[in-house]
Amino acid sequence: MKTSTRNFAEFLSNENGLFRMRLGHSIYVQKGSDIYWVNRSGVLILVSEETHATKPWIRENFERERKFQKRKALAIGLQDSNIPSYERRAYKKRMGWVGA
Repeated sequence: MKTSTRNFAEFLSNENGLFRMRLGHSIYVQKGSDIYWVNRSGVLILVSEETHATKPWIRENFERERKFQKRKALAIGLQDSNIPSYERRAYKKRMGWVGA
């Protein structure tokens, strides 16, 4: 028996304002607040409100993955920074941007 290790939701790319994800066997693209389905010939088809009502997991997966990618980019950026985190926190506290 052969089991697949592929996840249901997989992030593909985020370029030129297009956030691409594979959900199941279909590829979806988010442009702004609209989500499109990519058919086999590569044409973008807008996902209707009825589809969103019956398949709420489409938007949920996009939101979860977008938050994760944003956190990941921030972590990589902070790791590459030469400013230690304790100095960064002290500066923000002095400026009044964060409390205690």
